Amino acid sequence: MKKNKSVLLGVLAMMLLLVGCKPSEEKLSEAENARNQLVQARAAAEETYLDIADTSLRPELDTLGVKVTEIEALDFTKMSDKKIDAVLPTIAELTDSYSTVQGKLDGTYQEEATANAEQAKNIQINSYIINQMGFDINSIVLHDITTDTYSGNLIGDGNILESGYTLMGIKLEVHTDSNAWEFIVKNTTDTSFTLPCESLKDVDPSGVSLSFEYDNDTQNGSVTFGGYFSN
Repeated sequence: MKKNKSVLLGVLAMMLLLVGCKPSEEKLSEAENARNQLVQARAAAEETYLDIADTSLRPELDTLGVKVTEIEALDFTKMSDKKIDAVLPTIAELTDSYSTVQGKLDGTYQEEATANAEQAKNIQINSYIINQMGFDINSIVLHDITTDTYSGNLIGDGNILESGYTLMGIKLEVHTDSNAWEFIVKNTTDTSFTLPCESLKDVDPSGVSLSFEYDNDTQNGSVTFGGYFSN
C-alpha cells in the first residue's frame, strides 16, 4: 500500500513538473501577439524599403531581420511563463527598432516622391545652337530665371564653338512651371554675355534651332528661335 502511494505521489509530481514547463493561456497569447506585431513591423519596413531608391538602411534592416528570425523560431508552447517574460522585452525592443527605421524609411520615401514629382515637371527639348555672335564661345549655360537654376556648360568643358559653327545634339531641360530664361555665354577671354530669350515652353515639340547673335553697336545679345528641321 505504501509502495502504491509512493508511485502515485511520483506521478503527481511529474505531472506538476510538466504543467510547470508550459505557459499559461494568457502568457502564451501575450507572447504570440507581441511576435505578430514584430513580424508585421518587419514586413511593413521591408515593403517601404522596396519603394525607395536609397539603400543606406539595408544593413540595419538585415541585422534586425536576423534577430526576428530567431524570435520566429521560438516555440512559446514549450516555454514557461518565466522564460516568456524574459523574451518579451527583446521582442518589444525589436519592434521599437523597426518603428524607428520605419520613420526613416517614410521620410526618405516622402523626399524621393517630392523630388520625383518635381523632376517630372522637367521636359527635354531637342535643339541645336548656331554661333552668329562674331566670336568663338567656350561656355553656354541656360539660366532658369524663375527657379534661379543653371544648367551645365552645354558645349562641354574644354570645348569651343567657333564663330559661324553649329552645336548639334543639345537637349535643353525646361521646367514647365517656369516662365523666364536666358543664356549666359562666355568667349575665349572669359567675358560673359547675357542673352535673353523667348519662352522655351512655347517651342515646337519636335525641337528648336537657336541662333545666338550679338550687336557690337548696342552691345546686346539675342537668341532667335527657328525650326528644328530645315525645309
